[in-house]
Amino acid sequence: MSTSLTLLGGAALGMAVGSLLVPVTRRELATSVARTCSAPAESAVTTIDVAAPRVSRGQWVALAAASGLLPAYVLHRVGWSIIALPPLLLLVGLVQLAYCDLTRRLLPKTLVYALSAAVIVSGVIIAGIMHEWQRLLVASLGGLALFALFFVINLMNPRWMAFGDVRLSLVVGFGLAWVSPIALLEGFFFANLLAAVIGFALIVAHRAERGSAVPFGFYLALGAALVLVTWS
Repeated sequence: MSTSLTLLGGAALGMAVGSLLVPVTRRELATSVARTCSAPAESAVTTIDVAAPRVSRGQWVALAAASGLLPAYVLHRVGWSIIALPPLLLLVGLVQLAYCDLTRRLLPKTLVYALSAAVIVSGVIIAGIMHEWQRLLVASLGGLALFALFFVINLMNPRWMAFGDVRLSLVVGFGLAWVSPIALLEGFFFANLLAAVIGFALIVAHRAERGSAVPFGFYLALGAALVLVTWS
């Protein structure tokens, strides 16, 4: 009974936080859309819907539910521990950013920076309290490695990897490597697998072309979430 109550409490708290984040996500997405439309040459995506972003009631409920239920499920698997905080914060933030990238092909800078600060600072504080310095070192190296990889891909061809994905890679790498280096490799593998499978399906269905830009941030969020919800 105690476990069920704590699980429900965690889900309720996560859903409340998710509900509060939706207006922030909508506002930052609107700002990013306006900035992109005023300077299209700086964007790797050449076609974008310029209508003001709207979040329907159904989308609002879905975002809030995902923000609460996914972290609650992770806590149910791994148990209540302060060490789980950085990956849980990452998961909540990725729900919002995945919505932005899926609907608008944009990852608002402010949201990415805020998520990065929350996850990394929480990791530093926890490492100091729990003496998890080795975990912090591994997470930092993982974040920097993924960032470097994405940065090189962006330099080679921005259509392969938009710079918004490069920004996001640092915190995703940190959060997954905080769990383990294997979790980081799994998240990267799942992201590429999902992008390839879904991209191929869209091409077959004539919903996309071979040269179409890929919202890789969305697939990176899915891959990371898949690893985190199966974390034990």
